[in-house]
Amino acid sequence: MKRLYLLRHAKAVAGHGGADHERALADRGRSDAPAMGKAVARRGYLPGLVLCSTARRTAETLDLVLPFLTPQPLCRLEPGLYHAEAAAILGRAAAIDDGVGAVMFIGHNPGLEDLALKLAGDGDLARRIGEKFPTCAFAAFESPAADWRSAAAGRWTPLAFLTPAGL
Repeated sequence: MKRLYLLRHAKAVAGHGGADHERALADRGRSDAPAMGKAVARRGYLPGLVLCSTARRTAETLDLVLPFLTPQPLCRLEPGLYHAEAAAILGRAAAIDDGVGAVMFIGHNPGLEDLALKLAGDGDLARRIGEKFPTCAFAAFESPAADWRSAAAGRWTPLAFLTPAGL
């Protein structure tokens, strides 16, 4: 079995003409991220690997979520995840070492939301994701596949969809 977790970065400050890549978290983001980290850990959604966009707001989200993820997962900042589309994220998942049972991607919309909708299929979770995938939203999926290549190409079962407002 493989588990795939998608975490959208927490609320960032509005762009003030500066570089999008360098936008920091807003006060609300700095409070939402630890709350989400605690909620994710309490439900047992603990990754062995975290792959995170290199944007400042995603790295800050990771820093605030990480203390709740025990044991500490291996973490990598990856430039290719900055505003990555759903297909690119799923392609990156296909290349994960098969010894990793669960991976968390921390990134951006619309790529994360598009991927969550694709993996969710039909049903209540898909409907909720389609309504809104806000900042700091978390979605969890499970595949019966033994390897990441097969998992990425196959069907997923939705496990959870958490939002800061719903915690």
